[in-house]
Amino acid sequence: MDLIYPINFVGHDEWLDSGYEPKLAHGDVITRDGEDLGSWRVVDYDRENEYSSGQFEFLLDGENLVKFAEGFSMLDVRTSRGLALSNLTKTIREWHENEGKYGQD
Repeated sequence: MDLIYPINFVGHDEWLDSGYEPKLAHGDVITRDGEDLGSWRVVDYDRENEYSSGQFEFLLDGENLVKFAEGFSMLDVRTSRGLALSNLTKTIREWHENEGKYGQD
């Protein structure tokens, strides 16, 4: 697996390619160095409605509470969904770099 970004959402491309299949709306969040930070998921969207809103969520491993979330206003509009993912990625990266790994916040 190529981990080319500082923060990688494993399975995200497969979710997009599937046409937003709910069964694929989750995966691991892994650093470029292979460190497993937690998982991502997309919730509260309607696959059948390209203008559906929804939310990306990041959870730490072994926890059910959402650590960070970012909403989007339109599922099939790249600028809306892409901006939300970019903002969530930035938040995770800053948290990881500034507060360390797992629970030091």
